Amino acid sequence: MFERTEAVKAIHKGCAEKFEALGFSFAGISEDEVGVCADFTKDDITVRLLSHDNLLDMLEKVSDGENEGEFKKVSVNLLDLDDCDEKVLKSLCNEINDSINESYGKKAAVKTATKAPATVSRAAVRAGMTYDANTLANKILLVYPELKEAYKANIAKYGEFLSDEFFTEHGNKYILSTIRSGDAQTRKKLFKILVDIYQDGSSETQNLICVTILGEMNNDTDMLEVCRSYIEDDEFYETLKAVNELLASNKGKKLREKLKNPPKYKPEKKKGGMMANMLDASAMQQK
Repeated sequence: MFERTEAVKAIHKGCAEKFEALGFSFAGISEDEVGVCADFTKDDITVRLLSHDNLLDMLEKVSDGENEGEFKKVSVNLLDLDDCDEKVLKSLCNEINDSINESYGKKAAVKTATKAPATVSRAAVRAGMTYDANTLANKILLVYPELKEAYKANIAKYGEFLSDEFFTEHGNKYILSTIRSGDAQTRKKLFKILVDIYQDGSSETQNLICVTILGEMNNDTDMLEVCRSYIEDDEFYETLKAVNELLASNKGKKLREKLKNPPKYKPEKKKGGMMANMLDASAMQQK
């Protein structure tokens, strides 16, 4: 177990060589109300490794001489200080070094892929924003890093992030496998993300969690029991349970077909409200 400042110092040590090879200079370690960070600078670029909550963000700020610019997120990695040792930090440094090389190495100069959309930070949520589907996906990537290529391919294909396609085609099988037979540690990480995002997420994001993702449990009682043991939020669990019951009913079959065969992609049209419509249908069914 590491203290936050101690962990950031170790991360700096593990990444300094990569930064220096790309022309960056170390600008020091500092601490504020958000967390502890290590800064690296090169010309008009500042790269910050910020440890906060149970995450390690790599941020970038570009100045134009007159304006300082604002830090924007480049990558996010899991850094749980309660479950942190030298092996975990070494693995984390390897991931950060890969991100550094991808963003600032020679290959970065010729990249033409669409840039991933920014995620919503916890600080932004405290200020009144809500988590979106892209933020959910990025947090899920922390649990299943093998999904990173599918996430990038999704954005490259559509020019934006299509959450329904990403989860139904790629993410759901990992999530459902963890719920069905996963180890306790992975389940704990997964459900912490799902509960946090659901409680402070937009209605569209809540629909994504309850319908598109967890609706695929098909009202399996064993899987619902696992969910109940990790979800203390009664409203979340009851909604999840109602959605599963509806999708498993005769009237839910048509809705399930819609989930499996969504309309063709239209860039200007936003999806939303499916969960509300489903629960309204469930209420009518029970009358």
